[in-house]
Amino acid sequence: MRLSPQAARVLGCLVEKARTTPDQYPLSLNALVTACNQTTNRWPVVRYGEGEVEAALDELRGLELIRREKPHGGRAIKYSELVGKALVLDDAGIAVLAVLLLRGPQTPGQLKARTERLHAFADLGAVDDALRALATHEDGPFVEQLAREPGRKEARWQELLQGDAGADGAAAPGPAVGDVAGVTPAGGLAARVDALEAEVADLRARLDGLANEVRR
Repeated sequence: MRLSPQAARVLGCLVEKARTTPDQYPLSLNALVTACNQTTNRWPVVRYGEGEVEAALDELRGLELIRREKPHGGRAIKYSELVGKALVLDDAGIAVLAVLLLRGPQTPGQLKARTERLHAFADLGAVDDALRALATHEDGPFVEQLAREPGRKEARWQELLQGDAGADGAAAPGPAVGDVAGVTPAGGLAARVDALEAEVADLRARLDGLANEVRR
């Protein structure tokens, strides 16, 4: 499977909103455009128009990853995701995959912090289990581990629904942990906030691990 960046963003948004704002789900085209163009919890920040999102929806429908529906009594066409059914994934795997689609390569610590509203992982070990399951899935792999960067405690993972980012650059990598100073002005405030959140997520994961050891 090789999704376009637009289709990957739309799919991630549908999974996210299904779990975080169920009362507003399924999503209309306008709601999806807004979700795709959020400046928080997204990397990279994009500015998609209706045409781009519609093309992404057609792509996802062709792969049977989403469903188009017209709610009873409603006039607007709405869309829902079918990731669990189409790819045969559990809630943990769906949550991890969605956050990778929305925010690019991340460490297990970042994923644990950023999936809290989608799925409650007990600890980093549970996140590792979900990543390994995605990496060894019989219809996958859906994720892969990147080489650990110098000076980094954890290696990052990336999703593979867009193909091998190392080969064709399909997936846009987010800033690595601790790279706040290295974000260029052109990256803007959103990029700086994302990098800071990444560093805080790793610190939180380490503190959680220490707390668990103390309780033992």
